Amino acid sequence: MLGDTIVALASAAGSSARAVLRLSGPAARAAAGLVFAPPLPAARAVQQGQIQIRGRSVAALALCFAAPASFTGEEVVELHVPGSPLLVQCLLEDLLGRGAGLGLRQALPGEFTARAYQNGKLSALAVEGLLGLLHAQDARAAAQAIPWLAGGRAAAVAELRAGLQAVLAEIEAGLDFTEDETGTAPPATLARDLAGLHAACSQLQDAVPRAVPGGGVLLLGASNIGKSALANALAERRAALVADQPGTTRDVVAIPLEGGAMLWDGPGDLAAATGIDAAALALRDRLAAGAASLLLVLDAAAPVVPAYQNLHAPVLAVVWSRVDRVPVLPPLPAELAQRLPPDTPVLATSANQGLGIAALRDLLRQHAVPGGSQVGLPLRTAFAAVREQLELAQASLGATPELAAAAVQAGLRFLEEVDGQRHSPEQVLGRIYARFCLGK
Repeated sequence: MLGDTIVALASAAGSSARAVLRLSGPAARAAAGLVFAPPLPAARAVQQGQIQIRGRSVAALALCFAAPASFTGEEVVELHVPGSPLLVQCLLEDLLGRGAGLGLRQALPGEFTARAYQNGKLSALAVEGLLGLLHAQDARAAAQAIPWLAGGRAAAVAELRAGLQAVLAEIEAGLDFTEDETGTAPPATLARDLAGLHAACSQLQDAVPRAVPGGGVLLLGASNIGKSALANALAERRAALVADQPGTTRDVVAIPLEGGAMLWDGPGDLAAATGIDAAALALRDRLAAGAASLLLVLDAAAPVVPAYQNLHAPVLAVVWSRVDRVPVLPPLPAELAQRLPPDTPVLATSANQGLGIAALRDLLRQHAVPGGSQVGLPLRTAFAAVREQLELAQASLGATPELAAAAVQAGLRFLEEVDGQRHSPEQVLGRIYARFCLGK
């Protein structure tokens, strides 16, 4: 919670030349002073000294950052000590014990970054960039994350918002005034502008840092064959949306399972995907590059082989779904059986009756590596929603401009989820008054 003081290991776990313990909050200097000597200055400083651990002195370095000029925007002290895991653990225990009276507690995962965001030191865009950089597996992934962390994409997002507001102003002005009264753009021009905004949104979505390997097991299969119901049964909660109509799942949903494994439920294959369905499938396939393995799901009543030929992750197992709907389990389709290794596990499941769920959960625990991270997923989800609203606006612009205006407004609200900047109707009114001079 904001207002208290937290501490945690800020460097990598394990043995190293140096380790860093970071404290943040109003009592950071006082808490650090319980184990560090000499006294810490009130201003920004680098102080050489000693830490006291279990009655012994060890050379250390303290870096002091005064609020608000720190990573979190709070008072921050970093203690740089020899990187012995045992020494670090003893120091952390001593700090927490001695600092209890000051309200010192161990930080939650990601809490330093959360405080930086809440105090205006990091934007939502920069948070995703930081996460991407922390989990980057190679130079390419790092290069993709750095522009978001450095704020370089903020200008592009602001330009997208300004474009949406400008088009909305044109559409809304056209609802109440004729073209002669305001000089509003004709529908063809507005359609071109919407198409340009859609392309700009697509470019931003493609530039978002991708999910990284480390435990994601992706469910693949045809649409509407019970994949999301299977995911809910494995998670033992309603983690994914389930509906009768195909195409309900539009994004890749990360579902943590007991034991640290991560299950990814994505959109199912469609025979003739177009528009937002095609975009959702393309996103699923791009994310599959970061999956540790695949679960191929086949409907026992009407098996259709998943389209996984172009995906490089290994197949963990084949899963029959809805086995309660057939008297006898069919054989694997020949085209699938010929491509899979002969020792590939094949499991029969029914989410409705709970058949085979425990065995599949055990398999995931044994083979899925914990620690995967859905880098950039909130940004991709928001951009996908903005694109969907722009497509709706384009489709309804000529016949029902009111619906087009509502779609652009919805797109602006979804864009709030990208950088936290709220869309205000006054911004649109300002554009109308400034451009169209309606008060003449």
